[in-house]
Amino acid sequence: QLTITGVSDLLGNSTSILQSFLFFQPLPIQYKEIIITEIFADPSPQVALPNAEFIELFNRSSNPVNLAELKFSDGSSISTIAYNIILPGEYRIITATANVSSFNSLGQTVAASNFPTLNNSGEALTLKTNTGQLIDSVNYNTDWYRDDDRLEGGWTLELMDPNNICGKETNW
Repeated sequence: QLTITGVSDLLGNSTSILQSFLFFQPLPIQYKEIIITEIFADPSPQVALPNAEFIELFNRSSNPVNLAELKFSDGSSISTIAYNIILPGEYRIITATANVSSFNSLGQTVAASNFPTLNNSGEALTLKTNTGQLIDSVNYNTDWYRDDDRLEGGWTLELMDPNNICGKETNW
């Protein structure tokens, strides 16, 4: 917190200011420090979530990370994530710029320009640094739903244990 007191203007008016801020030295992002924890590839028919695709990211590191340092891709297009500091242990919903307001009530939501269209049947998703270093990847498919009703759409795929980074499809 920054506190300013005892400062007056030429007329003698003074005020106190108490302002919170975050300061940190950014560290390079390492493999699996930011992970994809939820995939909403098939929003139709709409069940309980907005009718728009998204992914969710989780910061499993002990450092704050600026999400603008990351690119999200489905292999055919690359999405740039807007500036947003994600603290250790926090989640962020990432969606197309036009859909951010639809998700704000569900959690902190960040815009991604050129957000890819996620294939309902599955595909390989990657999260890389701006310099191309792989941070996380998920190659999901419809078998992961393990439920015929959910396979029809409107449900997300969610990572069960973010600390089990080797769990593959059994952890979804």
